[in-house]
Amino acid sequence: MSPRPPSALRVATAGIGVVGVCFGMARYGYGLLLPDVRREYGLSPALLGAVATASYVAYLAATALTGAVARAHARRTAVAAGLLAAAGMSIAGLSRSPAVFVTGVLIAGASAGMAFAPFADVARSVTPAARGRVLAAISCGTGYGVAIAAPIAILAGASWRSAWLTFACAALAATWWAARVLPPDDPRLRACAGVDRLPTWRTAVCRRSAPLLAGGVIVGLGSSAYWTFAVGYLADAGALSATASRSFLGVVGVASILATLSGDLVGRLGAVFAYRLSACAEGLAVAALALAPSSLGAAFASAVVFGAAYSAVIAVQVIWGAHVFASRPSLGVAAVMAANGVGFVLGPLGAGLLAAPLGMGAVLLLAAGLVAATGVLAPREAIVSP
Repeated sequence: MSPRPPSALRVATAGIGVVGVCFGMARYGYGLLLPDVRREYGLSPALLGAVATASYVAYLAATALTGAVARAHARRTAVAAGLLAAAGMSIAGLSRSPAVFVTGVLIAGASAGMAFAPFADVARSVTPAARGRVLAAISCGTGYGVAIAAPIAILAGASWRSAWLTFACAALAATWWAARVLPPDDPRLRACAGVDRLPTWRTAVCRRSAPLLAGGVIVGLGSSAYWTFAVGYLADAGALSATASRSFLGVVGVASILATLSGDLVGRLGAVFAYRLSACAEGLAVAALALAPSSLGAAFASAVVFGAAYSAVIAVQVIWGAHVFASRPSLGVAAVMAANGVGFVLGPLGAGLLAAPLGMGAVLLLAAGLVAATGVLAPREAIVSP
């Protein structure tokens, strides 16, 4: 007897949990806790940047592996992602040397590459009308994770190890729930869904996917400048203290949750308008930060708009990817995440090189223009069922 598919709510909550701990904690926890780690270990800015880049490279490698293993078991992959996040964050929290800490950060960063894709395949089991909502909600898991991680980081203060270990406990809880919710592999269900006739990475780039993947890279390029340099830019302008900087990222995370409704936005406004609206809003948020770094009010208004708009852009791209690769949604989502990750690898490096001759304000304005310009790459087809 075939197992009963999980409900849309259970799939969404399991996906939000795993994506939240792998992205919002394992990946972005590094930035939240970086000031105290830097002080304790005496790490140079160059080394810290290299570690961040290496973490993104580990993420890309895991994403490529997840998308290429066409017959991967969704539950096994999701559980592996959660356990990898818990292991990496535990190693970082228990570290007593920079080398061990960096090892933990790289392991934790790799977990994010495995977190999202398996849920795209599981979402095939819910009704077409609910599928877009489920994918949009899961894509906002990063926001949920950051929204929980920021208060933990603030309460931990200088005890950054306690924060990492708390994140690891959250990862174990999310992994347990995903293991309960996601169904075991059933070859009959997979055959009926057409999953045995799977595209591979060789087919990931095609005429239909080219604008999607190009937009993913460009959004990653522009958004990475904000994620990487916004807090430092505001601190240099005198707008943020150490505690306020963590609150700033927490606001970005909480605002990201608003994009949970992106699936309904696409259904009501159409994919083109919803994507362009979100991209322009994100560009305006980055530009506002660039133009008014000394204003705390403007900074937090920028955080709210950026959090919601960035997550909405990613949500539309995720839904779009699952639509383009309808026979294997996990490959489409993995391709989107990989494209975004390429932007995140190259973006901080490029922004850092341009900051010296142009200034960080000009770099952020350039990033704002890049994100807004992706509106020309909006999907031209209906990507959600009415």
